[in-house]
Amino acid sequence: MSFKNIFDNGGNEAGSADTSAQALNEDTPGAGDISEAVRKLESERDPWLVRQTAHGAFDVMGFLGPLFRNTRSAAAAQRQTSEDPGSTSSMASATTKAFGPPKVDIGDEDMPKLEDLSKLIADKRSYTLIATGLGTSEGLAVDPAQNTAYVADRGGQKLYAVKVGTGAQRVAASGLGDIGDVAVDGRGTAYTTDYAGGRLLAVNLSSGSSAKIADVTGAYGVALEAAGRAHVANWNDGQLIPVDLPGGQKGTMTTGLGQGIAGVALDGRGKAYVGRKDGGGKLHEIDLANRTHRVVTSLAGSSTIRVALDGAGRAYTIDHVTGSLYEITLADGAQRVVATGLGTCEGLALDGVNGWIYVSNREGQLWQIDQRAAQALGGVGKVVP
Repeated sequence: MSFKNIFDNGGNEAGSADTSAQALNEDTPGAGDISEAVRKLESERDPWLVRQTAHGAFDVMGFLGPLFRNTRSAAAAQRQTSEDPGSTSSMASATTKAFGPPKVDIGDEDMPKLEDLSKLIADKRSYTLIATGLGTSEGLAVDPAQNTAYVADRGGQKLYAVKVGTGAQRVAASGLGDIGDVAVDGRGTAYTTDYAGGRLLAVNLSSGSSAKIADVTGAYGVALEAAGRAHVANWNDGQLIPVDLPGGQKGTMTTGLGQGIAGVALDGRGKAYVGRKDGGGKLHEIDLANRTHRVVTSLAGSSTIRVALDGAGRAYTIDHVTGSLYEITLADGAQRVVATGLGTCEGLALDGVNGWIYVSNREGQLWQIDQRAAQALGGVGKVVP
């Protein structure tokens, strides 16, 4: 179909609508001057309703008639332009000469709002320093349901609760001894280790009170099993010790892991992963059923303290000497650094629900790192406060 046919058809349709509107306007009682019929209706019914239905309709008819006539005229002009494109160029040239080139005028109302920019920037950042002033942090746990991270302050014998969305912090419990690690059960209880005191403690997160669950020599790292059991790393003797909760009965331990084992993570399928600070920064995999173990990888020159699992075949660990966060493939031990600049990092936790990695350090800082950014080529790079 040619442009001429398109505009001719459009003009014809608009002409027909114009004729119909004129006929409707002439034949409808009350059109033009107010008729006796309308006056009678207004005297018997709500005048406002009548004016809305009758006069409003007349106004619409008065608007539609000229609109259809204008549409018909526009269609004819558009047809002429389609047949002679030079007319459009001539018109544009004449307009430019008369009024000059078009000017762009951007007012304050056109500028992006500061709060929108802030949100956009926040969404794009791959890491955030959430909180400071958390003492000499070592252990770390996160409860996604409460939007809260729990930071163990070893020097202050305290457990901090930090809202990860705002950075607001409070002391959840104190007097916890030489606290080396913390794990939370999601039901209002945290479990902490007291290295010097050789104890596993249960902490009521509502009241801040604590009680001993079991005596565990050299207790440092701790992880919780869904079946109601804690697994505690004995730093001194290289042992992983299962402890029933809440009774405190100890099960058969895994031995021969070497002195200096620290963080513990469980995969929920019968395997535990333990980081070892001493002996070349090793990551051990332990079969909990038969208590055998193997070295997944060694991080030469590093001090592997904590371990976190993403449930997709990867582990994260930290090196507190270089302030680095590592990603490790459990199948083959492949490793790479995905973030640096984390200070003397000692605490590590993974929020798999929301995709965040949390790292705390002895400088009292709590970092939040985007897990997807860490997995990308090049990782996060150096974090900067």
